[in-house]
Amino acid sequence: MSLSRFVWLLPVLPVLVMAGCEPFEPWFDYAPDDPNLQFIGRMDFSTPDGPTYAHPGVTIRFRCNCTGVDVAFADKGTGGEEHTNWVNIIVDGETKAKVELKQGGAQFYKGARNLESGEHVIEIVKRTESYAGDMQFTGLSLQGIILEPPPQKSKRLEIIGDSISCGYGNEVRIFAPNYTEPNTGYHSKNEDISKAYGSLLGRRFDADVVTTCISGTGIYRNLNGDTDRSKTFPGLYPRIYPSQEAPLWDTWRFIPDAIIINLGNNDFNVIDENTRQPHAPPKEEFKAAYRDFILQLREYYPHAKIVASVGPMMNDNYPPGLKHWTKMQEYVKEMVTSLGDPNVHYFAYSPVLSDPYGEDWHPTAESHSRMADEIAPFLLDIGF
Repeated sequence: MSLSRFVWLLPVLPVLVMAGCEPFEPWFDYAPDDPNLQFIGRMDFSTPDGPTYAHPGVTIRFRCNCTGVDVAFADKGTGGEEHTNWVNIIVDGETKAKVELKQGGAQFYKGARNLESGEHVIEIVKRTESYAGDMQFTGLSLQGIILEPPPQKSKRLEIIGDSISCGYGNEVRIFAPNYTEPNTGYHSKNEDISKAYGSLLGRRFDADVVTTCISGTGIYRNLNGDTDRSKTFPGLYPRIYPSQEAPLWDTWRFIPDAIIINLGNNDFNVIDENTRQPHAPPKEEFKAAYRDFILQLREYYPHAKIVASVGPMMNDNYPPGLKHWTKMQEYVKEMVTSLGDPNVHYFAYSPVLSDPYGEDWHPTAESHSRMADEIAPFLLDIGF
């Protein structure tokens, strides 16, 4: 550690004390490879000057005796409302700062200040999904000192999904009297993984959570209709950066006790060119792709409990008469049964049937809380 950013303050310390002011608590810088930092999530540790990552929820955790924390990042996004990254600074379980990053090289950002004196557990969390861009952690500064890291959590949970699991648009509440209002597009500032159901479950079970989510992707086909497996979620899953073929994620770095899969919404929302309505994927192809993906996960994680869930954005009201909600439940139930694996389970969330909505009809933070409330007893029942 060093006082490199704050040496100019040292000569004035005696003056402050002599004037009767409170003693100044100095700031210390810490490198991104400090041994007292814990890293949770998919990170590329091969990049010089600090780890780089893409997925939301990636966390740097540490313990300190401090009253302030600043953070240093290089944002690799291209900027604007869609491609700017945001970070939460969470102190003892409470979000104390929401930091907007700037494009370009590494720089320090003002974080959480005026904390109570004493020990704290700090988490620095990427709020935004990979669509917003990659980002690199290059260090931090504490008004105080870093301590030995907190104990590792005993439970591990992985969330696998699309934009729902990323927390897309969950920080807004949009009412829809004309059923057109939530067609907003993506704004990265309105996405907070810390308020998504996976993060809420992590706090409830005192578990480390890794969220591997990619907007627009599906099991058999993506929202744009692409069925190329190298571009659907199962093909992208091994990557650290969804947009890059290498490097791949070392799955041994995080071996989950339980996995919740929340995919399929995009498979059922591909627009038919003739009817201009969403149409269901072919049943057997969808089931086969889902089955193969679970077998892929089982190869990585032989003992994990896997939950194949049906998310809350589908219902039988839309598209009219096509019963997509019913069909998807049927497809997923049959797939789970066909595996004959006692550690693979089926679960369906209650649909979001009325406003308020998040951006582009996604669940709000309140809806994510209800999702966590629904599935938590189920996780207990299966032994998580």
